[in-house]
Parts: sequence; structure tokens; C-alpha cells
Amino acid sequence: MSDMSDLERLVELQAIHDLKGRRDHAVDRKDWDTYAQLHSDDYVAMSIGDEPIVGGRAAADALAVHMANVTTVHHCHTPVIEFQDCNNATGVWAMEDNLFWYRDGERQWLRGFGFYHERYVRGPDGQWRFSYRKLERTHAETSVGAAALAVDGSGENLRVGMVDGK
Repeated sequence: MSDMSDLERLVELQAIHDLKGRRDHAVDRKDWDTYAQLHSDDYVAMSIGDEPIVGGRAAADALAVHMANVTTVHHCHTPVIEFQDCNNATGVWAMEDNLFWYRDGERQWLRGFGFYHERYVRGPDGQWRFSYRKLERTHAETSVGAAALAVDGSGENLRVGMVDGK
């Protein structure tokens, strides 16, 4: 890219890496206020349910409900980040997520592998935020009681963490 020097590109690349780390930490700690702040107001989430969710706050609120009774552990690595210009970038991160919950007193779990496809935008305040995310699960292993969740094409199923079918 001609509008960024090599040094500027490295600095912004590190800022996006830090953004991703803060996002994963916020999910695993259930810090939904931080999660919302890391996403743009027009952010589009394609991996929380069957329909897109628009807005960082809306995505945080949806995850808070879906993950209320779930312990999560996220690992993202080997990113490929491409800058369209000095304020827009795309990224693909290899991921592993581990989800643990109880249903009818029995421990359930899902261990997923795949890729996060993301877009980032740098705002007027100079901070990078997520503007889009879609999870592509390529493999999942589950407890017997959670096996139906592994075939969910969206990568995250509304039934994860539900208690008594609700």
C-alpha cells in the first residue's frame, strides 16, 4: 500500500492484533461493555445467530444472553491482515474455541476450530474497531449432549448455554 510507510503499517498491524486480543479477553471474561466498545456502531455480526446483528452494543447484548451460562476459552492465531488503506483492513484468524456448560445437571462441551473473517475500521479517534465478523467452523468436537450443535453452519448456536430448553 502506497499511503502507509512500512513503519506505519507495522504500528497499525500491532494495533489490530491488540484489538483482537482485547476482544477475545472480553468474551472469555464476559466483559460486555468492553466488547461493545471494540466494535463500530454499524458492526455486523454474522456468527451469533441465524440473522445478522448490527451494532457493537447489540452484539454484546446478544452474546451476554447466549453465553450467560457458558464458560468460554478462545485462542486466535496466525492472522493474515490486509490493509485496503490507512483506515480500513481485513483479517482472517485461525481460531479455536472451547465452550463448557451444564444441561440437566450434565457437563456439556464444544471444542471448535476454524477461521474468523473480519473487517476493521479506524475511527476519527484513531482507534481500530471491528466492523464485521463471520465465524467459519471447519471442525468441532462435542460432548454427546451437544453433538447437534457441531453441525450448526453459523458456528455458534442459539441453544449453547440454554437451560431447560430456554
